[in-house]
This record gives sequence, structure tokens and C-alpha cells, in this order.
Amino acid sequence: MSKVFTFKENEPLTSLVKYILSRIDSIEAILLNGELGAGKTTLVKQVAAAIGEKEKIISPTFNNILIHDKLVHIDAYKLRGNLFPYEDYFENKLVIIEWAKNITHNFKNILIINVYLKNNKHVFEVEN
Repeated sequence: MSKVFTFKENEPLTSLVKYILSRIDSIEAILLNGELGAGKTTLVKQVAAAIGEKEKIISPTFNNILIHDKLVHIDAYKLRGNLFPYEDYFENKLVIIEWAKNITHNFKNILIINVYLKNNKHVFEVEN
């Protein structure tokens, strides 16, 4: 069973962010999968703002990982294997991984969100 959220171009992702925040205490990581330009980084920015992250959120494409005060943002587009080299950074932070299908992980409590474009709208399908 999944929950689907659909947004127009540049529309705030308010209802999706509220849904994520309602579950934030029970999740270790948000795993994002989807094509380029579908809205993964936009979602990360809006979740970060909602949890009070003060640092500017940018895509970690060239770094693979960016560590902020309240979250760890990983771009796994070029990664393969597991996240073991990064695990020391995860403690007491929300981990959000773009291109999560490219890696393996040890998270037990996750939220998987598939992001895609359909009829010029951004679709976020949350797996329960």
C-alpha cells in the first residue's frame, strides 16, 4: 500500500512534508528514488526547513555526502555497495538518501519515496 502526493511545478510540498513529519520520530532514513529533475532535492530542502535545519541545502552530487546540523544528505547516484564508510555521521541525525536504489543499507526504520514526473506534475509515492 502506498500514499501518493501530486504537485504542480514550483508548488510547495506542504502536505507531503507534514506527512513525513508525522512519522519523523519513528524513521532513521528517508530513501528517495526517481529520475533527474523529479523533485528529490526539492523535497530534501523542504524537509530540512521543516525540522529547523539552518544550513543551505544543496545537492551533494559531487561530494556524495553533506553533513548538516540536523540531517545527513547523501547522493548515491555514483555510489555502489553499502554506506559503511559514512555511518559515523548518522548518529542523532535524519539521513536522506537520493538514488537510494544504488546502495545497500542497515537502516531498520525507513520511509521509501519514489519520485517521478507524470502529466507535467511531480508525483511522490510513499511506500508504507
